[in-house]
Amino acid sequence: MHPRTQRILQRLEKLGSISDAPNCLSRFYGTTAHIQSRKVLIEWMESAGMTVHCDNIGNVRGILKSKAPNAKHLVVASHYDSVFDAGKYDGPLGVLLGIEIAQQVSESGQDLPFHLQVVAFADEEGGRFNTAYLGSGVLAGYFDKTWLSRKDDAGETLDSVIQKMGHHIDLVNDEAIPKEDWLGYYEVHIEQGPVLCDKDLPVCLVSGIAGQTRVDIHWKGMAGHAGTSPMDLRQDALCAAAELTLIIEALGKKHKEKLVATVGKMIVGPNSSNVIPGTVYHTLDIRSMQDHFLAEMVAYLEQQALTIAKKRGLHCEWKVMQSNPSVDCDPQLSAALEKGIKKSGVRELLSIPSGAGHDGVMISKVAPISMLFVRCTDGISHNPAEYCSPEDIEAALFASDAFLEALADSIK
Repeated sequence: MHPRTQRILQRLEKLGSISDAPNCLSRFYGTTAHIQSRKVLIEWMESAGMTVHCDNIGNVRGILKSKAPNAKHLVVASHYDSVFDAGKYDGPLGVLLGIEIAQQVSESGQDLPFHLQVVAFADEEGGRFNTAYLGSGVLAGYFDKTWLSRKDDAGETLDSVIQKMGHHIDLVNDEAIPKEDWLGYYEVHIEQGPVLCDKDLPVCLVSGIAGQTRVDIHWKGMAGHAGTSPMDLRQDALCAAAELTLIIEALGKKHKEKLVATVGKMIVGPNSSNVIPGTVYHTLDIRSMQDHFLAEMVAYLEQQALTIAKKRGLHCEWKVMQSNPSVDCDPQLSAALEKGIKKSGVRELLSIPSGAGHDGVMISKVAPISMLFVRCTDGISHNPAEYCSPEDIEAALFASDAFLEALADSIK
């Protein structure tokens, strides 16, 4: 194994040990573990020869500046937050590969025809405030200040968390790279799917990213005694939520070739074994590469929710928290990445779409994007069993080195 690969693996282990939960990996935005991870990333970026700073949303940004006049920015990035009970590769692998690429450039004394900026995004998962892409939203200049009033499960607002971290909210919208200064965006990420395993390939191109809509759904019925309330007179919020959840599952199965839909979080109140649930909050995450179809399905599910509420005598509040269209990866950047993959010795070139969302969704609003997928065992992700072999990580590293070289050659 190459020493550079060993260094990435050691750093993955280090980041994977920094968690807010004692028995699993959990690193939500603005938590103790999140801030501790940020400090470690700053140290590693500085040791790689980059000039480093942390912006006002918590993105860690290291840069190797080019001497070329009118040089633009190539951003190599991923995220360092996690879901609860996470694997250690989702996000950090892309960040650490970026740091390793930059260190190679720095130590070789090479002057690229573009600024190389490595970014560890502070929040991509949206696990705490249901706000995916906080970090990349700031970098792209698309941070929505209405997000500041959102609350986590403990009732703390995003606004207060940002201030507790010592950041200045009024400066958040000044952190963006202007559109005219972008060359492009590149991210390495585990596939989070089974295709590379099935094809027995270490890496592949990403052709695009599916559109995604996130919805918060609140049901309000009437809590009551579980022993004395007649079944046909109940206003059970959990039964309504369960009915909609099954409709969502059926819809996903019916259109399995072009849609996925998930209810991933649910909070029941008062949450007592002998009380009829009076309130339920749950999420909906629905995705498709076909934007028009996705919009139709979201509208259909909203109508189903309202019909259920009326039938059961409940109130249903349907609130779209975030909606992003599908994104295509840039042909020119992908052509350079294709050269990089071929040069690294991968036996077959493959290009697939991503059903998972990535920070490139937000960056695509201002810059061309490209992505490299790395095989993960059995496609498992958002799970402690998530695994990426040293050999596949090394293949991704060498393909990324070659991509950078091919991109530099195309500009000179």
